[in-house]
Amino acid sequence: MLAIIQIIVTILFTILYGIFSFDFFNIFYILEIIGVYLLSNVIYIILIISIFILIVYMTSKMSKKSLKKHRLLMMFSNYFFNSLLRVKPIVKGLENIPKDNNFVVYANHIEYSDPFYLKQFYNDSPLSFVSKEPLYKYPILKTLLNSIGCIPIGKLADRKSLEAILQTIKVVKEGQPMGIFPEGKRSYSNEMQPFKPGAFKVASKAKADISLVTLFDFHEAQVNKLRLRKTKIYLTILPLIKYEDYKDLDTVEISKLAYKKIDEELNNYKQLKKENQL
Repeated sequence: MLAIIQIIVTILFTILYGIFSFDFFNIFYILEIIGVYLLSNVIYIILIISIFILIVYMTSKMSKKSLKKHRLLMMFSNYFFNSLLRVKPIVKGLENIPKDNNFVVYANHIEYSDPFYLKQFYNDSPLSFVSKEPLYKYPILKTLLNSIGCIPIGKLADRKSLEAILQTIKVVKEGQPMGIFPEGKRSYSNEMQPFKPGAFKVASKAKADISLVTLFDFHEAQVNKLRLRKTKIYLTILPLIKYEDYKDLDTVEISKLAYKKIDEELNNYKQLKKENQL
């Protein structure tokens, strides 16, 4: 919606400027009009960023599970990551999205933008994420992450990280679905790294369903950001694993099961790309 408004506003502004400043004898008239169009786009983007920052602070005290807040913030996120970065997410398996909030999302981790694209499709739930602690150094980002219920976790398996896991289990039990990247770090590629079994304690201890997601080609969205043609990225929401179906497994077994399912779909994408079908 914000992208459509941008097109309408900037074109109308450029047309009005062109009408009132028309000068048949000015040989630079066309260049001037192009400059006005580009400048009006820049002003619009700055305005949207300013409004977004204002909304982040205005809604920070609202409930972390407020679906209205999540959807409002995602409207801006979709504009930044889809329209400005010229990215087109292609999704499969929307029918597998859980109908309630008693679930944990586990996905392979390619780029920093992965959570923003995941939230686009889990838009009927207040999905949040376990996030790396260094992200909280930036004031606006810290406010945003805290506002939507993200939980910071450090790199080390220390007491602080254990407390973060316990807090995550608690909020899932209370109806806040969470997203976790069990690799523990970004791969920047379509090759998965080993999963950390401890990540699956959250779903197991919270007695929550597991929603697995395969991400593919997400690193392509970060290459050559200034582009006219949209870059396609792909994600598959795999069939839900109900708590009743895995409750007798330990975290190592759950980790292996999740890895296998995500990796199988990852290999399907690789084969399609190899055959030029993507």
